Amino acid sequence: MKPLRLAIILNGIALDKRFFCRKVLPVLRSVYTVDLFETRSRHDAFSLASKATDKLYDVIIAAGGDGTLHQVVNGMLAGRENVKHLPAIAVVPVGTGNDFARSIDIPSNAAKLLALLKDFNTREIDVGEVHYTTSEGSGHRYFINVADLGMGPEVVKRVLDSGRSLGSAVTYFLSILRTFLTYSPMVVTAKADDWEWQGKLRTMAFGNGKYYGHGLCVAPDAILNDGILEAFICGNVSVLDFVRNSIPLKQGKHINIPEVWYKKATFVTLTSESDCLIEADGELLGKLPATIRITSHKLRFLVPRTDHLLK
Repeated sequence: MKPLRLAIILNGIALDKRFFCRKVLPVLRSVYTVDLFETRSRHDAFSLASKATDKLYDVIIAAGGDGTLHQVVNGMLAGRENVKHLPAIAVVPVGTGNDFARSIDIPSNAAKLLALLKDFNTREIDVGEVHYTTSEGSGHRYFINVADLGMGPEVVKRVLDSGRSLGSAVTYFLSILRTFLTYSPMVVTAKADDWEWQGKLRTMAFGNGKYYGHGLCVAPDAILNDGILEAFICGNVSVLDFVRNSIPLKQGKHINIPEVWYKKATFVTLTSESDCLIEADGELLGKLPATIRITSHKLRFLVPRTDHLLK
């Protein structure tokens, strides 16, 4: 077997960038041919992943958070939807959210990453797609973890605007609470193949993975390659109820209150009476009307053999 060629796409402003460069990168370079590409601006990971795909690297490593991985996925797929053999993807969680890495149980650990590469256990994982509205008209984006609307995009805006001096976990939780205190629930309509929901909405998430919002398990039944998105619908919930149920959410438990619903979908149409933002994998996209679907595309990821989120 020929030696693997690795392309690392590193988020240049990642919180743990120095740790990665000191502890992880030298270990990888001691074994493999490694080219490091560091992002300099917000959308660099998209173009870097596209170029790395064209150069036929064996593995593209997304070293960052969910946003970096989101751009890598889109950079690899855009214009190559019919290409049969794309590079495998590995994830190194050195960003803020790291929720997809949490879903597949990937730590930021050089020895375990090296073991993952040596084992080279790849599994195909589903890809979702969002078509959304923009000020210029419309747009579309692939996602690998979670797409959501309502409060979620507002939280993302707060996190991106913050200095994160209190750490990512505290920053996320405070951003969620502050958004709850200022956000006015709006009427949203969701129409799937076999269900429909309408009401005042706090947040609605469609999970390919289990987690978003720094460890909130909104899709406890999610399986990454079953062709189904798990929908979490949180209606007009009070701040008190949110705080009371945040611990069970972190623990991966279903929330049993009248304002919360769990559904399944492969395609859903979303509309709202007022401007309702939508995001995917921690990246702000646009607003409703929008559609979310699971696609026929699959990407190969390096995963532990014990991963329980795959069929």
